[in-house]
Amino acid sequence: MSDLFALAWTFLRLSFLAVGGGIGVVPEMQRQVVGIHGWLTARQFVDGYALSQITPGPGMLVTAFIGYRVQGLLGASVAMAAMFLPTSLLTWIVAHRWERIQGRPWPQAVERALAPLAVGLMAAGVYTVGRSAITDIPTVILALASVIILSRRWLPAAVVVLAAGVVSWFVGP
Repeated sequence: MSDLFALAWTFLRLSFLAVGGGIGVVPEMQRQVVGIHGWLTARQFVDGYALSQITPGPGMLVTAFIGYRVQGLLGASVAMAAMFLPTSLLTWIVAHRWERIQGRPWPQAVERALAPLAVGLMAAGVYTVGRSAITDIPTVILALASVIILSRRWLPAAVVVLAAGVVSWFVGP
């Protein structure tokens, strides 16, 4: 029961850090899940995160993976509810009232303040995943090739992720 409470509390707090998207909470999520609670290894976290990115739906489906590893289906449900429900309700409340407050100065100031915060959190998330996933020469080459292919838009992101996974599987240990 204590693991379920820890899952709920961890993902509830993380849900409010997801400014600009889920990638912004990845560094703190990894710190909580791997470093503090020890629910996953760093490699399991990166693999779970990568899988969550290629599945349909929100990118933070990694919460279901983590919850499942901790407490099975109940853990997955608790983790996902704690991650998605609070911010979904907050978004609904703000969106419902946005037309009334839109012209005031403070909502505009909040929007301007959140933009650089979101960019910084996303950059930290990319750095955290990259630091954990890029560990040797083959992964450096794979990462650079992926960046080049994606930046030139030669292939869709899903194809690049799947191809990198296949290459990694054949080349990996």
